[in-house]
Amino acid sequence: MKIKRKLQQIIVYTVLSLFSVAVLYPLFWIGVNSLKTNNEFYKNTFSLPGSLKWNNYVAAWKEGVGAYYLNSILVTGISVIAILLVSTMTAYLITRFEFKCKKIIIAFLIGGMFVSPQTAIIPLYNLLHGMRLYNTYFSMIIPIVAFRLSFSFFMLYPAFKEFPKELEEAAELDGCGKLRFYWSVLIPVCKPAVIAVALLNLVYAWNEFTFSINFVSDECFYTIPIGIMSFSQALYTNWVVLLAGIVLSIIPVLIVFIAFQKYFVTGLTAGSVKE
Repeated sequence: MKIKRKLQQIIVYTVLSLFSVAVLYPLFWIGVNSLKTNNEFYKNTFSLPGSLKWNNYVAAWKEGVGAYYLNSILVTGISVIAILLVSTMTAYLITRFEFKCKKIIIAFLIGGMFVSPQTAIIPLYNLLHGMRLYNTYFSMIIPIVAFRLSFSFFMLYPAFKEFPKELEEAAELDGCGKLRFYWSVLIPVCKPAVIAVALLNLVYAWNEFTFSINFVSDECFYTIPIGIMSFSQALYTNWVVLLAGIVLSIIPVLIVFIAFQKYFVTGLTAGSVKE
């Protein structure tokens, strides 16, 4: 039994190690090549740089990555805040109150997860044009919020549903109103689930491409994904500067994810086990 258990551990660790290499090596390759000269890049993309060319990052920033950063921060920040506000309030109403057609509403909310954004491009395009929101920040923010609400509700529903009723009753006895209970009691207690939802939506909004490419035409509104695409066309063969721009686009999300990793892991399992 010990030999069998040891063999199973070796197999699991081997598979996980191979998976880690498959995920990390492309990032390593991008980082290494972003510090080369173009000649070194074309000569051998798998070699280490002769000397570290940090000026590639300065060049990438000056070429427009800085402006794309600001646009991405604005779009991502507003989108995540709006998603959290609407999805947490929706989950609160669904889990804490009883009303008719509740199951139908829950099915409708979760069913939104199965709608592909690509299938709604033409209707959204016409709608945004009609509302005069095309080629604005809101032409990216509104679709992101709309298509992420179902997923966010799906993630928050188990955690909010398993919230102890004793705490809710104690808060009511202390004179805590519904809105204050939502903000001062429910959200802090369910913080891991809320942070997990925030992180997942942050990554999605930061890397969102479909809405940005279809609903924005002026470069002054470009976010990181669209900016990097146009950036590569403008630079032609200057691949090392392009790779430096890609690294710069990865860093913020990576830092945020590492900083809140413990909440992310806890939040994903919130409400999954009933005590």
